[in-house]
Amino acid sequence: MTTNAAAETSRAAKKKTGVKRTLLRILIVLLILAVIIGAAVFIYGLYTKTHYEINFYQETSRKVSSNIRIAVVSDIHDREYGENNDVLISDLRDLKPDLILFPGDMVILKEADYRHVLDLVSALSEIAPCYGVLGNHESERIYYEGDKDLPRAFEDAGLTLLRNAVQEVQIGQDTLQLIGVEGTSYGFEEYGGRKFMEEADIDPDKYSILMAHIPILFDSQLSEYDFDLGIAGHVHGGIVVLPFIGGLYTAEEGFFPEYTSGKYVLDKQQTLIISGGLGDSKPFPPRINNIPELVVIDINRY
Repeated sequence: MTTNAAAETSRAAKKKTGVKRTLLRILIVLLILAVIIGAAVFIYGLYTKTHYEINFYQETSRKVSSNIRIAVVSDIHDREYGENNDVLISDLRDLKPDLILFPGDMVILKEADYRHVLDLVSALSEIAPCYGVLGNHESERIYYEGDKDLPRAFEDAGLTLLRNAVQEVQIGQDTLQLIGVEGTSYGFEEYGGRKFMEEADIDPDKYSILMAHIPILFDSQLSEYDFDLGIAGHVHGGIVVLPFIGGLYTAEEGFFPEYTSGKYVLDKQQTLIISGGLGDSKPFPPRINNIPELVVIDINRY
């Protein structure tokens, strides 16, 4: 082999070794980044299981004479914040709500023991009157798991369930109408929602609050009716919240859904407030960039 050929071979070998080292460095950097991101997701996932934020919304209406405060405990899925939910109970006691509303998914479908959430309802019913609707997890436990005692258990704990029903509630000098609708976006008629809403006696002079578990019901069916405030949950804020984009996915709307959490204005200028919820229905996927929330709504005359 000539001197030039040997030199060329040596350079090629060095170049090949350099490429391997560069690829190895890139691989190590990527591995470190993956570990950091994985650890961050894991730590954040643990954080969201023990912490929540309190988000306040302001509404005005000439149908009320003074401030009315409503707390919304949505999609808690039998989670505990503090021992026996003492942190959540303490926060709600300090907030002094006039009403506490549960827009569904208090339990987890496949978990038969939901004593924690029954105890929570019992404690909260001593703070303010509690009203709610069934979520899909409750409905599926009743109809698919044969848990016929579930509605009575919640009623006995202090939660008035509005199952296609209207309930008038007196708060100070004001009378509110609470309306609860059952069903899914594809089962509105099947669960009697359409018939109920067509026949419901909603007084236009009284402030009306319509609860339905699944938000898309308001877009596709409920927005045509007259009410003042809609409240929903179900979608857990889109599960994964992307910066500058919002929630990633919901079962009804798929990727990049419109209805995830927050305040919306419907076709007839009704307000819809969707809670991001306080829990998770499954261990995966975890909430990412999506802290659970306790919603507080203040309704003022001005």
